Amino acid sequence: MDLDDFYNRAFSRHRGLISEEEQQKLKNTRVAIPGMGGMGGTHAATLARTGIGKFTVADFDEFDVHNINRQFGAMASTVGKLKASVMAEKVKDINPGADVRIFNVAIGADNVDEFLADVDVVIDALDVFAMDARRLIYRRAKELGLPVLFTAPIGFSAAAFFFAPDGMDCDTFFGFTDEMSNNELVLYFLAGIGGVGPHLKYMDVTKIDPTTGGAPSVGMACNIGAGMVATELVNWVLKRRPVKAIPHFQQFDPYARHYKNHYRWLGARNPIQRLRMKILRKMVPALSD
Repeated sequence: MDLDDFYNRAFSRHRGLISEEEQQKLKNTRVAIPGMGGMGGTHAATLARTGIGKFTVADFDEFDVHNINRQFGAMASTVGKLKASVMAEKVKDINPGADVRIFNVAIGADNVDEFLADVDVVIDALDVFAMDARRLIYRRAKELGLPVLFTAPIGFSAAAFFFAPDGMDCDTFFGFTDEMSNNELVLYFLAGIGGVGPHLKYMDVTKIDPTTGGAPSVGMACNIGAGMVATELVNWVLKRRPVKAIPHFQQFDPYARHYKNHYRWLGARNPIQRLRMKILRKMVPALSD
């Protein structure tokens, strides 16, 4: 198989939306995705079909039956298999010429630089409770001048966030401090990604359980979020239009027929956001220390 010919034929239907020259830029872009679960696996597959040619993927976990409702790589045949390895195979099946680096371990201080080596953009697909790894990756990405894209599947909707390396940082936007417990960090994180929007009218947030790591989720929201992030990533790589970075973010909820661009002035220090935090503490008592 001629891999270059395969690639050109595989993505030839992009013409009219993405030129041949632009396609080569996507082919030479490396994306790091920590987490290969509901969002990460869908991101990897979506970007592989977009023609991104280089991936660095990480996940220490294995697929289980309860992942099947939303995780791209979760099937009866993959239960018990390592998520990162399974998704690397799927990316290579879409584009046999893809360069995929696999980390079947958690990302921490000892390997974060190796994980981010030669990377052009990071896509946060970590579990909602993986706050130490999240803060570490965002901090190191900013130091390296790398943007971080993130989407939160919320109810039947998704909210998309773009953290520019020269813009507001993760800790400021969400209000994280080193003194917070993990539950407190998760509470602030949930307020930051889902403290506003129509999903609050139909979503039972009391089902969020830090003891099991479970939260209400559906596959449709992951598909919506992956489409939003892939589109913004293509825009950023190809420099099509100015990026609206944090504290701007967007939410699309087809169930509620709702789409809105948000602007959260001052991030977590926004007075209205502080009020949302007080409300969320009462709504999710399991996370209130």
